[in-house]
Amino acid sequence: MTNQYKYGRSKEQKVAQSLRGRGAKVQLSPGSKGAADLNVTFPTGTKWKVQVKSTRNGNPAWPSPKDLGRLKQSSSRTGATPVIAEVSPKGIQYKSARSGRSLKPPKTR
Repeated sequence: MTNQYKYGRSKEQKVAQSLRGRGAKVQLSPGSKGAADLNVTFPTGTKWKVQVKSTRNGNPAWPSPKDLGRLKQSSSRTGATPVIAEVSPKGIQYKSARSGRSLKPPKTR
């Protein structure tokens, strides 16, 4: 495992833990080549397919057009919202892969 892979995987786990803290069921994809890193289902029934992007400093890179297309297509098939989770030293930000608008996880209570 390379350091870059380990770093990215640790950030995927950080996002998963954060979403689980909000009551969501989170499934990490087994490898690094899938359309989504996380499959998330909230207690409200809302589903997210999440691609995690992270950086050690500055702003994380936005996914390539090809990766965005794969995420959107995969989400459409399952009725999920395609989401980009940007992880930086400032924290985690969730954005719509369709519009780029900021998203917040649904309230659990």
